[in-house]
This record gives sequence, C-alpha cells and structure tokens, in this order.
Amino acid sequence: MAYSHTNTLELLTLQNQLLLTVGGSQNTRECMYTFMQTTLKLLGLKSIHLYIFDHSLPDQKSLVHYLSIPDNKLEQEHKLTVYKMLLHFKNKKGHNHLTEKIDDNEILAYAFNSIGGLVLEKQRTKFQPAIKDTLAPVIQKLANHYQFCELQKRLNNEAKINKKAQRTYELQAKRDPLTNLPNRREFRYALSKEISNAQRYDHFGALMYIDLDNFKNVNDSLGHSIGDILLTQVAQRLMTQARIGDTVFRIGGDEFVYILSNIGKHESDAIKTSQTVATRVINILAKPIEIGEFSLHITPSIGIAVFPDSFDDGNDSENILRHADTAMYRAKKQGRNCFEFFNPEMHIEANKRLIIEDHLRKAITNNELHLVYQPIVNTRGEIIAAESLIRWDNKMLGHIVPNEFINIAEESNLILELGRWITQNVCDYAGRLHKQLDKDSNFSYISINISPRQFIQIDFVESITKIIDDCSAPNDFIKLEFTESVLLDNTDASIKKMEELHVNNINFLLDDFGTGYSSLSYLHRLPIWLLKIDKSFVTDFYSKHNNTRAIVNAILVMTEELGINCIVEGVETQEQADFFKQKGVHGMQGFFFYKPMPSDALSNLVTNKEVTIEHA
Repeated sequence: MAYSHTNTLELLTLQNQLLLTVGGSQNTRECMYTFMQTTLKLLGLKSIHLYIFDHSLPDQKSLVHYLSIPDNKLEQEHKLTVYKMLLHFKNKKGHNHLTEKIDDNEILAYAFNSIGGLVLEKQRTKFQPAIKDTLAPVIQKLANHYQFCELQKRLNNEAKINKKAQRTYELQAKRDPLTNLPNRREFRYALSKEISNAQRYDHFGALMYIDLDNFKNVNDSLGHSIGDILLTQVAQRLMTQARIGDTVFRIGGDEFVYILSNIGKHESDAIKTSQTVATRVINILAKPIEIGEFSLHITPSIGIAVFPDSFDDGNDSENILRHADTAMYRAKKQGRNCFEFFNPEMHIEANKRLIIEDHLRKAITNNELHLVYQPIVNTRGEIIAAESLIRWDNKMLGHIVPNEFINIAEESNLILELGRWITQNVCDYAGRLHKQLDKDSNFSYISINISPRQFIQIDFVESITKIIDDCSAPNDFIKLEFTESVLLDNTDASIKKMEELHVNNINFLLDDFGTGYSSLSYLHRLPIWLLKIDKSFVTDFYSKHNNTRAIVNAILVMTEELGINCIVEGVETQEQADFFKQKGVHGMQGFFFYKPMPSDALSNLVTNKEVTIEHA
C-alpha cells in the first residue's frame, strides 16, 4: 500500500511503521537498508538514496554514496541537483528538507543531521506537504540511530585496536623484533625457572651460548641490512635444531642462546646431549647462506654450561650465563667453529683476559707500546726489507706477547686504534730511514701487518692512503701484510680495495700462506708480487713423517709460474737457510739471521754503521 492521502490516521500509521524499522539492529547498513526498503514500498518511490559527507574532503568531492534502493546511484544530472540541495544541510542553511523537480520526477532531500542526507525520488507525482512533515521526525530518529551505531562501531574498533596494541606491546616486550625469537628479558626469566626445576626435580639442563664468528665483518663490509637478513636466517636454522621443550633466544647483536631442558639424571648424559645439539648447530650453519648476490659462510663459537653445577659461585642465572660465555671465548681461542664446556680453570683465563683488555685500552695513552723490526735477507744475506712488529710492556703485567693481546684487541675492536698507531709510527720511521739510505741500497721496504678488522672498514683505503701519502718516503717503501682470512667473507670487495691501493703505489704481501683459506682460484687475481710461506712449514721441515717438503716445493713452483716472489718465515738453522738459498727464494726471515730489533739498530745495520744489536 502506498500512502498518498493526508488523513491523520494514515499519517500516524505510516510514521509508526517506519519508526518500527529504526533501532532493530545495531548493524548500521542493515538498519538503513530495512528503513529505506520499507519507505520505498510504503510511499511508492522510484528510488531512495543515502549520502554521507566526508568532512575531510573539499565540498566538490565530499558527497559520498552510502546506499541506494534499487541498487544504483542517481543519474549524474540528478546527483548534481541533489548535491546542491544537500550542501545546504552541510553548511546548516535552509530547512531540514528541500524539494526539487527534475523532469517528471520530484526529489525530496532530508538533512541527515550534519552528516549527510536522505534522498527520496518520486516519479510523475508530488510529495504531499503532510507526508514531508510526517517523515521529518522519523528521519531525524534514523539519523540519530545511524550516528549511535557508527559511534558504537568506532568505540568497539578502538577497543579492539587498543587490545591488539596491548597484546602487541606485551609480545614485543618479550620478543626480539628482528628474529621474533624470545629476547634477553625472557631468557633471564626462563633460565632461572629451568635452573630451579633442575634442582627441584633432580635432573640436569644446559645453557649453550652461541656467538657468530666474524659477524661484524659482514656488517662492516656489506652493510647492516645484509647483516640483519643473515641474523634472521641464522635464527630460523637454529630453531630447526631445537628439541621439544628447548628454547632459542637472541640476547644480543650476533649472540644466541639455547636452554636445553631436562637432558638427563646424570651429568654424563647431559654432556652427551649437549654435544649432540652443539654439533647439529655447527653442521646446520656450515651450509652457505645465500642473500642476493652474496654467498655467506658463517660459523659459530659455542660455550656450554651444564646446570646445576658443583662450582663455588652458585647456580643462579648470572653465574650460569657467565660460565657459558667464558666457555664460548675458549671456543673462539681454540680456532672458532667449535664448542667448549665450562670448567673452573676458565675463570682464571677469563679474568686475565679482562685485565689485559682493560690495560690495553690505556696502553697508547700511557706510552707502553713500542715497535721493533725483524730484517728480511736475500740469498746473499743482505738485508732487503723489514717487518714491523708491536711490543707491549706494562708496569703491572710485565711484557705481554702479541699472541696474548692481539686477539683481544680484535675482539674488543681496539685493533682499529692500535692499527692506526702502528701505521702512523711505522710511516714516521720509514720517512726518517729512507733519507739515510744510499741510492744503491738493497733495502727496499718496511711492511705493516693489517688485521682483517682494519681491512674491512669502509674508509680503510682512504685512511691508510692518507697516512702513507703524508709519509716522506715513497709509497712503495711501505708494504701492507695481510693474511688469507681477509679474503674469506667477500673476495671481490677485498680485491677491489687492493686494486685501489695498488693504483696509489701501495702494495701488499700475502702473509702466512698455506695456513688459512687459500684458494688457487683467487690467488692469480690478487695484485701482489710477494707472499710469505708460513714458518710452520719450515719448523719441522726435515721430519720424515710429513709432506712438508713436498708442500713447500709445490708452493715455490706455483708462485714462480704466477710471477710471485716468495719470502720464507721462521728460518732458524743453517740447513733451512741452505735449502732455501738453493731454491733461490726472494727473501728469508728468522732468528738464524736476525731477531726483531729496535728501529735505531735496524737503521745502523742498513746504513752499514757498526752497532751492537740488542735483540727485542
């Protein structure tokens, strides 16, 4: 039935029927659809439309279609008329309803509070004034209900967002954002709980402390984004090795820990299980990690502490963590890519390491460091070069040999400051020495040892070039010695740096050849003309139970083919010297000829001044 009369009873009935459709649902769209469908039917409309204003948009774009019955929008020319009508409502001008005639149709638009408008379209007939007035309070109530529903929906959404944000916050407080592993905070709680359970239920657990070897080299040479991807892939691999009940945590930059739970009633069983898991970790990380164009090799050093233990310092989480950390450093010292179990003797070593590191930080300022030089001779015994070596004498610790403090300097990053000091002082001395040499002197260079940590620095080429350029000696009077480990992480980038320095007449020696990661595939690509055969091949040269002589002969033949000269380190006997003289090597270095000596002693030797040498 379509209402067309203005009978009061009819109008009240119409109003009541429409009011019954309002508030039946708090689903906004469902409620609007029910009302509009009922209105369309009762009034015999051609169409009915609801538009909402988006107040964030300019006027010409702010009219947003919400719902139409039938399911089509107004024709474009009708929409322009409706827009002008509704704009009065948006700007709070005019009455709460307006009427316009378009062709044979009449458009009746009602203000939908300040949020939009309801548009009724009637074909070939007009809206009676009484109908217009009857609809006004109903549509007002509908608009109020719309706003209520939208407010309720917004509040519900905000509550959900807040609840989700709270859950996210709680999760982030417990998780490492990069790898999504539990973080250090969760680790401390979990370790304390596991130690307590182990003591209460009379079983053993273990803590595995995993540190990635040379990870800083990846960050320094390839960038932190590559480093982050590497960490996430390492985390994923570690997770695959966790047993049911075990947990993997990330507690620092490249540091991960496993808590192995309930691994036996006897300590021997706990040790065996820990060994198995640690071996699996080493094996899973041995596979190259492919990141874009890079194929990265990463190895772990693993320290293991079984708990509860019987050591005097107790079984709290701090002590167990310190035990595992100490064992991890022992694994690094043993050559990396291995695992070590904690034992009490490691405490002494760890404390000594901390003391050395603390004093080393002050060594340059306190003027405790000095340089010595070990000559290199040719087959005629003439000094042709010298290698610079660092020495350290401390009032409290006495004389500390390089093997004790160089690794500590590398791990603590002190090697960068130490390396700059060495380079600067060697260059200063080289400038003075070069001025004293005769034009026909056989002495041709002084070499400086460069650590991998120095070499991978982004500004290495620039900084080392500046120091050498400022030296009063020619650039080729300084040679840089590096070991094969420099080439391990990114061979192409390393070769590029060497080539840049070679352009500036700064050249290299490959040190300790044969002991590291040498590969014939890159040796011919290196811009070097000298390499040093490691002294380990010379020490037991005459042993009948090894192939040292064959290896040395192979190296000499290979380098001759490549046009690379050889220097032999560690020559200590007449027999060794005679053998390498016969082979015609470029140079020999060792105690048989000269021990390391102070700079003034070297100067006197190469300038043919008589001097009594006190070996350093």
